[in-house]
Amino acid sequence: MNLRARRVGRHVALCWGMRTAPARMLSFMAALAVLLSATPSSAFKIPISEESYLNVAILLQPQLQIVDEGAPSGGPSSDMFLRRTRLLVFGHITQKLSFFAETDQPNFGKNGDWNVAFFIQDAFISYEVAEKVWIDVGMLLPPLTRHVLQGAVALQAVDYHSSLVRWAPGVGKVWRDIGVQVRGFAGPLGFRAAIFNGVNGKTTPDGTVLNPDDLPRITAMARWNFFTREEDLFFQGIYFASEPRLSVGIGADYQPKAVSTESGLHDSLGTAADVFLDVPLANDQEFVFNATLFHYRQGLDNPQSGTGLYAETGWRFGKFQPLISGEYFKARVDGQDLLALKPGFNIWFQKHTLNLRTEVAVAWTGDISQARAAVTGTSQLQLFY
Repeated sequence: MNLRARRVGRHVALCWGMRTAPARMLSFMAALAVLLSATPSSAFKIPISEESYLNVAILLQPQLQIVDEGAPSGGPSSDMFLRRTRLLVFGHITQKLSFFAETDQPNFGKNGDWNVAFFIQDAFISYEVAEKVWIDVGMLLPPLTRHVLQGAVALQAVDYHSSLVRWAPGVGKVWRDIGVQVRGFAGPLGFRAAIFNGVNGKTTPDGTVLNPDDLPRITAMARWNFFTREEDLFFQGIYFASEPRLSVGIGADYQPKAVSTESGLHDSLGTAADVFLDVPLANDQEFVFNATLFHYRQGLDNPQSGTGLYAETGWRFGKFQPLISGEYFKARVDGQDLLALKPGFNIWFQKHTLNLRTEVAVAWTGDISQARAAVTGTSQLQLFY
């Protein structure tokens, strides 16, 4: 056994004697990450011919959450579960024809719930119709903004700013929708435009007819790349790159008469503007900043309508990165607002392959001037192989 392994073993034995389960879990996750970081990893790629190959990968994200006053006694609660367990299968059939599919079983074991559905999350076929221009068909992420299109594998923070992504109720599954998309580049300009099912024309249990003309949902985004062009299918929250990236984008998502409230039927409209900056610095340092402004119109009496903003910034020093993010949403309905601050700290043992990300979220919801702060601490170990 090498010196690192012996030290890890002593650390695990010492920390396992701590009294609290959260402390034991944190120590175990950190020790496991240190031990695994000594082992190099690579993607499992199966070559089939000169043009075709198959990739198989797995994403595991064990997570520990501690919620202030979350226990029945009124003290802090602790919960250990699998935030994501994904199997990814993707590859090329020819030089121009490719595919991507993945499964998920999110929040497996959270709050003692082991009856979590296992389902197909992404599944689409891509064909390059011209140089750097693709057609995607299948279950896709609607291209409203860069943040929506980030892969869970490559986030900078522990998780998405999902409280600010407000699709119409009943649309798709886990942000995805069935449709057809064109994406590509015209010089530094990147673009994505898609037509989706959205809310199907149907009658709700209360007799309301949603989308009576059964019209499709349309989502589009355009972004300008100032330096290095981001050609990723799924964008990354941090690149660990040797060259700078700066891009700005705008997007829109629309479907007519897709939302019902007490005041009647309403069109669903979402707009967004975002910026992303990733600057490599000397001595293996990196500065990352991204922010998105959202605006939703789904009826004046709908708390989902309003304007929101998130910003996220981090400074990486080798494997270590302190970061902070914040979220704000001003609803068009009084007393339905959101404010959250989330300082965090990441350890990038093997970049996106193996890392440990933590944050403490302090959030106020409802009438912010009167709301009591809710505090949640999260620690997440990630293995992507």
